[in-house]
Amino acid sequence: MKRNEVIYMILGFIVLIFLVSFSVIQNATRPVDKLEIKFLSDKPNFFLSEEAIQEIVNQNESVDIKSLTLHEVDVKKIEDKVAKSPYVDSVEVSKDVKGAIHFDIKTNVPVARIMSPKGEFYISEKGHKMPLSKKNSALVLLVNGDVKESEFEELSLFVQTIQKDDLLKNHIIGIEKSGKRSYNLIVNRGKFYIEFGTLNNFEKKLNNLKLFYEQYINYVGIDQYEKLSLKFVNQVVATKRPVHDEQ
Repeated sequence: MKRNEVIYMILGFIVLIFLVSFSVIQNATRPVDKLEIKFLSDKPNFFLSEEAIQEIVNQNESVDIKSLTLHEVDVKKIEDKVAKSPYVDSVEVSKDVKGAIHFDIKTNVPVARIMSPKGEFYISEKGHKMPLSKKNSALVLLVNGDVKESEFEELSLFVQTIQKDDLLKNHIIGIEKSGKRSYNLIVNRGKFYIEFGTLNNFEKKLNNLKLFYEQYINYVGIDQYEKLSLKFVNQVVATKRPVHDEQ
């Protein structure tokens, strides 16, 4: 390779480094132009909005994020702030060379509203506690009683199983904690209630309940019974209403 060619290559490399450095510096000093916020869940988002995320980002800060340059934006710090929201499951924040800050947010999805002696709150699909919101409310199953935090995850799975089944979700409108670990189910038709017992083997118990509905109640009617008990995993015990109650 000739000497002149080597010199040209070196000069070209220097120019390339200069252009890249200039571009990096220029992009770093570019002001934040906008926040691009995406909510990734395919289920309803009841509590968060773009405005709410902007409020979280700017909370306890002396300046608005849109007054900063890209270099001044701390992506990790922003992620940590947004992730602390009880309505957020996960968040990823990034920035591009055009001045946009991108938020990809997966929200916590409420599945039940707990009405306990200590207050009201939601539990999410993953069994996490979520506070009520002043901005909106979620149309979810109501659960009455002193539900302990150790029960949240299993109760959440139980409620989701009910909601995924057309027959069950059309009949069961509420859940009531009736003992230390026992629950009753409230139905929308009839004057009976369902004594469910503990949530152990709840899939089997719910399947027994479905069979009872399909094989008996749909034929003999719902006013015949005072209580259905699913406390025992392998059977449904139906208590008929006393004759004087039917008159």
